[in-house]
Amino acid sequence: MSAAGLVSGCERVRSLAGKFKHGGTGTSAVTGTYSSEQVSVLDDATYAAFVAQKGKLIVVDFYADWCGPCRTLGPMLEQAAAAHPGVVYVGRVNVDRVPKLAAANQVRGIPDVHIYKEGREVDHFVGCPGEAELTAKIATLADGITAAAATAEPAKPAEPSEPAKPIEESIRRMPKGWMPPGIRKQ
Repeated sequence: MSAAGLVSGCERVRSLAGKFKHGGTGTSAVTGTYSSEQVSVLDDATYAAFVAQKGKLIVVDFYADWCGPCRTLGPMLEQAAAAHPGVVYVGRVNVDRVPKLAAANQVRGIPDVHIYKEGREVDHFVGCPGEAELTAKIATLADGITAAAATAEPAKPAEPSEPAKPIEESIRRMPKGWMPPGIRKQ
C-alpha cells in the first residue's frame, strides 16, 4: 500500500469515528461557544475581573479546541453551572489563543480547572474527572452560596473615620546603631 493510501485511510477512519462519536455530523459536538449566560469566554482583559467576583463560585477551565478531554469536560461544566443558576459561573480560557494567561496561571496540562470563591482559589484539578465526581465537587463548593447573595450588589466600604496620614509621617527612623533582635554587629 502506498503512503498516500495510508493517509487517506487514516482520514477516513477519523471521519467515521467522528460521525459515531458526535451524532453523525463528523464534527466536534463542542465548538467552544456556549449559549448559557453563566459561561463566558475569557481573555487577558476579562480574566481578573471574572475571578474576583464575590458571592459566586467561579470555575475557570483552561482548554484547547483540539483536546479530547477538554471537549468532554466543557459540556459537563456547563451542566454544573445550569444546575446552580445564579451561583456557579464558568469561564473558559483557550490556551492556544491566550498563552500568556495560561502561563501566568501555571497551566502545564489541559484541561486545567481552577475554582474560585470570594476571589480566592479554593480548588484546582487537571484532567477530566467523572461526571458524578465533578457534580459532587461543584455542589459541595457551591453549598452556602445563594442566588440572591450572588446577584446582590457588593456592600460599599465604610468611610474612614479620620483622614489617612501621608506615608512619610508613618515611617520613623531607627537609631543609628539599631540591629534586629538576636543579631549582633561584628
